[in-house]
Amino acid sequence: MTLPPDTHPPTPPTPPTPLARVSDTSTDRRLAAIDVGSNSIRLIVVEYDHNGAYKVIDDEKILTRLGSGLNDTGALDPDSIDRSVETVLRFKKIAEGYSVNHLRAVATSAIREASNSKEFIGRLRDEVRIELVVIDGDEEARLAFRSVADAFDISAIDSAVADIGGGSTEIVLSTRGVITEVVSIPIGAVRLTERFGAMGPGNGAGFYEMRQYVKGIIRGAIDKPDTVPAVVFGTGGTFTNMAAVAMHRAGAAASGKLDIDIPSLRGYEITRSDVLHILATLRKLPVEKRASVPGLSPERADIIVAGIVIVDRVMKHLGANRLRVHDRGIRDGIVLDMLEEIGARPTAQHRQRVSRPSAARQFAVACRYEEHHGDHVARLALQLFDQVIELTGSQELPWASGDSRELLEAAALLHDIGYLVNYTKHHKHAYHLIVHSEMPAFTHRELEIVANVARYHRRACPKNKHKPFKRLASEDRECVRMLSAFLRIADGLDRTHAQRVHAIRVIRDKECVRIVVHAEEEPAVDIWGGERKADLFHEVFHFCPRFEWSQSVNLEQTPLLPRVGASDAPIKPIGTSQAETQ
Repeated sequence: MTLPPDTHPPTPPTPPTPLARVSDTSTDRRLAAIDVGSNSIRLIVVEYDHNGAYKVIDDEKILTRLGSGLNDTGALDPDSIDRSVETVLRFKKIAEGYSVNHLRAVATSAIREASNSKEFIGRLRDEVRIELVVIDGDEEARLAFRSVADAFDISAIDSAVADIGGGSTEIVLSTRGVITEVVSIPIGAVRLTERFGAMGPGNGAGFYEMRQYVKGIIRGAIDKPDTVPAVVFGTGGTFTNMAAVAMHRAGAAASGKLDIDIPSLRGYEITRSDVLHILATLRKLPVEKRASVPGLSPERADIIVAGIVIVDRVMKHLGANRLRVHDRGIRDGIVLDMLEEIGARPTAQHRQRVSRPSAARQFAVACRYEEHHGDHVARLALQLFDQVIELTGSQELPWASGDSRELLEAAALLHDIGYLVNYTKHHKHAYHLIVHSEMPAFTHRELEIVANVARYHRRACPKNKHKPFKRLASEDRECVRMLSAFLRIADGLDRTHAQRVHAIRVIRDKECVRIVVHAEEEPAVDIWGGERKADLFHEVFHFCPRFEWSQSVNLEQTPLLPRVGASDAPIKPIGTSQAETQ
């Protein structure tokens, strides 16, 4: 995804950090980044290709609480220093085990503020042979923003990025991808907990005092924005833990149990009311019981309430109601910077945004898809989509949007990639491959929709007893049903995998929808395939499709057939409430 030009904070950027050369012998293109935070230290190891795209091959986190006690003493605790030096050494050895070419280590608020930070930096230099670079709050915010801008398309909306750490919170406001304000606030989940306590039953007064304190800090640091952000993107452990709790709760409501599969947190969306509900639940639990809440890391049980209070107050102050979780953040921004510096990735100003169809095609190639069949099915599915929208007058319905069209194209390209695992149940294998793919340009929600549409290209139609389908929001279930109806017919019309059907025309009659199949020779088997898979189309549109063959070379040479006996009323698609009852 493109990082638009002129999106860096107005303050002068931090000079590039020297890259530590680790290995000159590796045949693989690998690099690593270490983020030394106030609460935990994280390592990411990635492998990149000649286009600058990369995949994560290791991602580790160790809780060291380096910033513990800093608020009271102004210095790093000696035991925390020892744990942190040991952790960085361990992470360096892991990176060396992967034969990484470059390694960068950065530190944030705890090291920025501690009076004895030079001692810690010196020990890393002498004992670990790593030059730790301390970045300021603006640089920390830029890295988080860069990671979000690379993962989500924010070029057409007003948005905010919030990165909550142990000792500080960074907030970036942007308009159409251009940064308008950067703020670093000296409150984080650990620092706030040390000041007010971990919260629990009977500590209502302390909780309200904490909330008022955070409210005052935010009010003093950030002016009310001129426009309300359409969405707040959250990075850091507070957000990922909160999303995991929300997903578990949603899974429990849908499936009756809590041990649900959570493929990815990236792009998971929750509202402010969800935030408030989770906060109200967790703050009333003792820390020991809070640690057993599904989705919540026991290591974060004592500081989670403070972190969510910050989330709530930020959203309240900005007037935002939607929150999307980003499962990466600063370390991902570091990797992107490193790739640019070594020339492995085009600069942010010249990098082209990856479209959804392009990302899907790249993933399909990686899964060794049958190119001619997949591309042909995608073309036929889009022809059906466009013509049915025209006939139904459904342009305003959610499933008929341009985004949905791209999701249909992606699902069509990917519908058979389950062959990579096995032919048997390949439609189900396709679902799991897609939902775990982390394709760029797709949010987690969009991957779930694409995966479900691909899964229903054969066999059973969407049903609420299928857990992945039931977990979707009601409007997304309707979208899956509509898009799957098109994909099933398109796939059926290439039953021979010979691409005999050049094009299709959809014509409205009084009692049915005529689907006229254009081909040089009668594609009897392909028409049979389309008829067999027309069940869902009939179910959602309430019109029985009738297939006919028209001999022609291509669509351009075939005149649009008249609507024989057509009524003036458009086909009425099934409503959301009806879809939910199927």
